[in-house]
Amino acid sequence: MNYSTLNDLIDALEYGNKLHIGVCFLGNYGNEKLILPFEKQIHSSPVCDEMKSRTNGYRRCFYCRNAAIKRSISTQKSFDGLCINGVYEYTRPVIIDGETACVIFVGNIMPEDKLANKLMSRLENCEHLISSLEHSFNRENCEKVANIVESYIRMLLEIKSENDSNENFDPLIENMKNYIEVNIEYNIDIKHLANIFHYNEKYLGRLFKRKTGYTFSEYINHRRIERGRELLVKNSESVINISSKIGFNNVTYFNRLFKRAYGLTPSEYRQKRKL
Repeated sequence: MNYSTLNDLIDALEYGNKLHIGVCFLGNYGNEKLILPFEKQIHSSPVCDEMKSRTNGYRRCFYCRNAAIKRSISTQKSFDGLCINGVYEYTRPVIIDGETACVIFVGNIMPEDKLANKLMSRLENCEHLISSLEHSFNRENCEKVANIVESYIRMLLEIKSENDSNENFDPLIENMKNYIEVNIEYNIDIKHLANIFHYNEKYLGRLFKRKTGYTFSEYINHRRIERGRELLVKNSESVINISSKIGFNNVTYFNRLFKRAYGLTPSEYRQKRKL
């Protein structure tokens, strides 16, 4: 997939340092010049990956990130602080016509010494993870980075890409899909997105069905099954663990949906791919 010029800018800003810059687009804002890969829509770094792998790690990160998004929407002001695991992060909402068009995250930063105790205790004996953090950024530095990203986003939102007239590209639908991908392991529903995106729940449901051919819940299950298929091939985790990781609380339900999609149970599919 060809990613956007925004992706190129973020690559350039991250070059030579250990920052992680992410952008979460909301509502009906965006175009094909602003498409980002999965890892630039979420908290993605060695420390984040390690924390998510621990007990309830994904759930803790989900609530922390969504709290930051909701705060950005409600206050429409920048803020900084430590995430739930103790990593420093700066958060900048981009406000257009009185609405939060997207949220910029500048993070993967070691906090100041007096605030580092929580993180250091979680990363005890993990020197490689400590060294993967950026150690020389403060709020002022983060503001400068966020200013550049925000200015570029505003410019790109004003530019029509050559495919913007394509009726198949709908920023609202794309942002909904991206939100699902980022949070697929959690219990999200159309009501949750309506709250985050500030749209009427019934309107979103009808629009999503018309544009994708799926109801919201059907699409989530479709993507969960696809993600489960990928994990079955990539690693040797148990089917139960994979089922839980992609948001299914009931492994029997996962097995049934998977067989309906591929004609094989998850275990049978994995075994066949090994042959």
